[in-house]
Amino acid sequence: MLRKTCTVILCLLALAAPAAQALQQPAQPRGAFLGAGESAGMSSIWFWAGVYVVAGLVFGALAAHRALQTGNRALAWFGVGFVFTLPGYLYLLTRPKKEMAAPAGVPHGLQKIAATSAPAPCSACGAMNHPSATQCIGCGAKLDPQFVSEAQRAGVTR
Repeated sequence: MLRKTCTVILCLLALAAPAAQALQQPAQPRGAFLGAGESAGMSSIWFWAGVYVVAGLVFGALAAHRALQTGNRALAWFGVGFVFTLPGYLYLLTRPKKEMAAPAGVPHGLQKIAATSAPAPCSACGAMNHPSATQCIGCGAKLDPQFVSEAQRAGVTR
């Protein structure tokens, strides 16, 4: 808890430094929108705000990706990565993996997209069958499966 509090305080201090610098500068009248008439350059505040947003998007995406791999909520961790950037992402790396369960309706053991293979012809009638089929769909002849299907490995079928 103390480490988390210190991380939040350090992030807030790092974000407050450019704002404090902007407040110390004397106010000058500005002519055009965002001071475009004064100079052709970009103010340092806008530059650092842009850098912060880009860093937030990068670390938010990294945090969401890592959250999906570890069983955490991706959207919540995207927000943490976006707001706290590197410290938020590093905090996620210290979190333990959660038990990941298959989505509702999917049997345990089928947590990925099944691999597909080319159909195999029946030696008796020539009908095309799935490579893991044990019986021909055309003539009913017994087939030697080329591999065990994902469903059979999960115990869904006989």
